Amino acid sequence: MRIDNNKNKKAFPFQANELESLKLKMLNWLQPFSIFSYLCTNSIYTTSGRYELLIGVAAEDAPFYGVEAIELAENQDWHFGHIAYTYKSFVEKQLANTLPVFNEFPASLFYKPAIVIYIERDSLDLVIVSPDPDLIYAQILQSRDTVPPIQEALVFSAAETQADYQAKIQRIQEHIRKGDCYELNYCVVANAKMLHTSSLQVFASLMKHSPSPFATYYKNKHQQVVCASPERFLAKDGNTVLSQPIKGTIKRGSTLEQDEHQKEILFNSSKEVAEHVMIVDLVRNDLARIAKLGTVEVSALLKVYTFPQVHHLISTIQCQLKEGISFTQIIKALFPMGSMTGAPKIRAMEVCAKHELDARGIYSGAIGFL
Repeated sequence: MRIDNNKNKKAFPFQANELESLKLKMLNWLQPFSIFSYLCTNSIYTTSGRYELLIGVAAEDAPFYGVEAIELAENQDWHFGHIAYTYKSFVEKQLANTLPVFNEFPASLFYKPAIVIYIERDSLDLVIVSPDPDLIYAQILQSRDTVPPIQEALVFSAAETQADYQAKIQRIQEHIRKGDCYELNYCVVANAKMLHTSSLQVFASLMKHSPSPFATYYKNKHQQVVCASPERFLAKDGNTVLSQPIKGTIKRGSTLEQDEHQKEILFNSSKEVAEHVMIVDLVRNDLARIAKLGTVEVSALLKVYTFPQVHHLISTIQCQLKEGISFTQIIKALFPMGSMTGAPKIRAMEVCAKHELDARGIYSGAIGFL
């Protein structure tokens, strides 16, 4: 458990109806900073999470470091950052990164924040950890609580034609028929030019139309990520490590009756269930590499979770760590997440790399904190 220096930590109460306005103020307050992580659950919880909102802001001269520099310890410092999909080459040497990169995020990058701000789950206190919490709070209150709407059409173009895509899918299906892999997550890059739109506007619009439990607005100088992910790759609480893969999605119904019917269709889909169970078995196998003998368990299997626009099938797999397991060992056992690769994981990634045109970069990676 992390213990912040009480001299540098202060809680500021707010009313429940002020939460959304406060979030927008903080998003606007963040804009001048070069390096920050804004992590928000939007009050959507798939397990017992601690935070509704968590922000880490780095000093301009903050040193960066990779996964290997992080140690798991009681009362440790905060760490914010990312692990890109390209980190796979550090996990398995044969998975070299040879594709052209459309986003040049480092394979892994973390930093210790100079300012931490958070709102705990079901709390009405904004907690600020910094040398001067009162100053930070005053700056936030003075910030705007609006974000201009997007005024231009964001037209995305795929990196390959539909005909090329369909031809590749047929070749991938042949790999599956031959037994090279059982399922595979093939990805295509899509680009859109924003001439008059900021990343903040995109994120604010995304949160308005598709709020998610693992929403992220991440900035590393000129590189920025907006994310509305519903999926938890990894969580550690004490000696317990868990993962919550998603496989299986269906749109919401327009009425309550239709919505329940959609859930039944999803839960009873032999295709969705088969794909999901394959990934559950993959995650169980990954966890077994770092778990105490006999502690890997599926605490929730094929549970239907409802989100604003869709229903997802999510399972929860967890274990107790063996003695002496490092953060790097946890990551190398589990990364990348099986839901974004396929099964078996290594062969699926090899087939993906054979057919994908661009390196995924930070996409299919993870952003988070310790």
